[in-house]
Amino acid sequence: MARTTETRATRTDRAPQLRYVRTFGCDADRLWRLITRAEHLSSWLGPTVLSDTQYGGFMVATQARAEQTGIVTACEPPHYFRAAFDDPPHPTSTVLVDVVPGHDETHLILTHGGIRHSLLAQFDTLWMGALDRLRQVVEGRAPATAPRYLPKSAGGAG
Repeated sequence: MARTTETRATRTDRAPQLRYVRTFGCDADRLWRLITRAEHLSSWLGPTVLSDTQYGGFMVATQARAEQTGIVTACEPPHYFRAAFDDPPHPTSTVLVDVVPGHDETHLILTHGGIRHSLLAQFDTLWMGALDRLRQVVEGRAPATAPRYLPKSAGGAG
């Protein structure tokens, strides 16, 4: 069973960050697949397209009219990855995800830093909802794969 152990917004000299710590009742390999494969990401994060898998490009449609694009900048399966989220003309923000195996459970630590102050609440709502849906997938209360969907910007019907 997943449980929330920490959610915190902190302010740095540069920009605030959000940090979430969750514990899931599954092994680290399963959690890693759920957070790194497009067909699984779409079930809890939002429709996801891996636009350039060789270089780690991605696009996530988080709402009907909101999309996030970015690139994976570091990855050490099945332990962590770091991705840069684009927000032109503003500086990119960074998402770091750590997967930490435990005894009969796995911990996920998600840190989103470099967020513009005006977007802090929006990203907090995004991550809180997404991590709640991830918990539902892990617990078998939601399907692990989502229907195929491509946003209009990726050539789909929208």
